[in-house]
Amino acid sequence: MEKPFLKRASVYVTGILALGICVAGFYISNQRQYQQRVAYANAAQPREENELNDLAQQVEELYLEDEQDLLKEETTLSDVTDLKNEVHRIDVSAEDFQIEENALPQGIQELAQQKESVSDRLTDAEDKLHMQDQIDGLFTEETPDWQEYKDDVITDEDLQEEDMADVNDNLGFFEDDQWLELAQSYTQEANEQFQSTEDIQEKLTQYEDEEITYEQYAALAAQIEEVRNPEQQERFEETAEELGDRFGVSTQAAAAEAPTTSATVEDETIVDGQGEEQGAQVEQENTEAS
Repeated sequence: MEKPFLKRASVYVTGILALGICVAGFYISNQRQYQQRVAYANAAQPREENELNDLAQQVEELYLEDEQDLLKEETTLSDVTDLKNEVHRIDVSAEDFQIEENALPQGIQELAQQKESVSDRLTDAEDKLHMQDQIDGLFTEETPDWQEYKDDVITDEDLQEEDMADVNDNLGFFEDDQWLELAQSYTQEANEQFQSTEDIQEKLTQYEDEEITYEQYAALAAQIEEVRNPEQQERFEETAEELGDRFGVSTQAAAAEAPTTSATVEDETIVDGQGEEQGAQVEQENTEAS
């Protein structure tokens, strides 16, 4: 009869051997899988390189051919997002292939650098498109031309100084190139139009309760005529007409005379109640000038 001690020892030995076989099998299996991943990395490199070159060409097609800093008019954020997803799928690192660094194929490092360069180019396009949308918001439906500067843009009547400050802050993160120069030209135009309308509004408020000369009124009328936003211009003209009643002349007529006002009108201060006589003088001079 077999002794219990020997029986238990036999069970233990059998268990240890079985465990050893399992561990050895697991190790061999892992090694086989690892070698398969290394082989896959070597086989995949030419394919990944060709695909990345194709994507790099598509990225460059987002930009103007002759002006590599400016985006084509038809380029959209959707285009950029799709390309970013495609580039992200390109395997170029040991982590991508789940292998050791020293097992990476020769030349994969250069491919990784190319992927980073293409990714940076897409990020540049994405940032510029976001910025273009923000700058477009400073203007009416006559939005800027992002391929060539056009000075016929019209600022939105609800434009606030904070809007322009945000744009200028964000532009500070971009490197100097032709696109940045274009963007700054549009923001400068928006700022000039905004400052002009702010100045007009300030004068209209100031002149409402002040004695002003005809020259001052004519200069203000001429400034209003330069306002590009038709809604703003109409609102300013309606307010300015009340000032024009002091002189018996319309805003448009005063604006037309602004360049020669000093030669035909004395710089007298006009107060409410005295505009009739001065209005007659202005009307007589207008008749003589015509």
